[in-house]
Amino acid sequence: MSYSDDGRARGATCPLHPDDLAQRTCTRCGNFMCDTCSERGTQSHCPPCRAREGLGRDFPLDRDNWSFSRLFDVCLDAFKREWVMLSVGALLVFAASIGGNLLSQMFSFIGAATDSVVAMVMTTLVGIALTWVIQGAVTLGFLRMAMDVLQGQRADLARVFSQFSKLGTYLLTMLLTFALVLPLVFVGLGILVAIFVAGAGISLAELNSLSEFDGAMRGVSPGLIGLMVLVSAVLYLGPGMWLMLPLVLVQPALADQENPTALETLRLAYTHAKGFRLSILGVLALGGFIVALGFILCCLPALPAMGLFQLLLAGLYLAISRGGRQERFG
Repeated sequence: MSYSDDGRARGATCPLHPDDLAQRTCTRCGNFMCDTCSERGTQSHCPPCRAREGLGRDFPLDRDNWSFSRLFDVCLDAFKREWVMLSVGALLVFAASIGGNLLSQMFSFIGAATDSVVAMVMTTLVGIALTWVIQGAVTLGFLRMAMDVLQGQRADLARVFSQFSKLGTYLLTMLLTFALVLPLVFVGLGILVAIFVAGAGISLAELNSLSEFDGAMRGVSPGLIGLMVLVSAVLYLGPGMWLMLPLVLVQPALADQENPTALETLRLAYTHAKGFRLSILGVLALGGFIVALGFILCCLPALPAMGLFQLLLAGLYLAISRGGRQERFG
């Protein structure tokens, strides 16, 4: 067998990393790419093409050198440079959020007016799905713009509207996320209902309408309510938080990938979150504090605060999705 035949037998190699087998090809020039060049499949263009198009990866943090202080410094520097356009982008996200929430509340009101628990749940789920549609594409676009800013590019407001092609994948990812969390929700609700029924001395048959449920709640002792709150907190802070914290990375993962799929996005979210759940919680707490402070100082500072929060979230994802040895599904 010739040397060239041997090369073909063991597969094509990456031109930039000859010791690595090619896993895919660049959609722009057709050159082979290994996992390193494609950044674990998140990029469809090879490094030279990304450099020609101004898509170079200039973000200085990764899993190995990440820290809260360095993340905040990098994001704050980027925010100072592009705070006006980031605030405008945050305004668009805020408007989409208000529109989605109003639509969701309208459906919930319709369900509540029927005095049926089943109807209320169904209309609420419909409202949530429509809210995803309204908020999803705009939020993904804003995260894409934030990632561009963190990688040294100018804030291009058009990027806020650049992710509509991913809306189908986004909705499917949200449905899979919902399906992933739903069993835990059902278990938690079952435990709470069992505690409520046992403590109130009533049967499930007596809770077939919202008015009867409200009447039963009025006769519940404060101790029983406290027990239900305690059980809810334990479920949320224990298995609930472990399961749900990686889902914070779903939207940044979708925004970062050129051609995402729902299953791959969920896999990436859990892979990148391995060992960083407390870090994710810390960034959420810091971002929440910044946004709350913005609203306390009145409406005007709230938009820049929202922009900085999204910048922190995008920066966290860029940091923990690069570098280090990552295992599958932590």
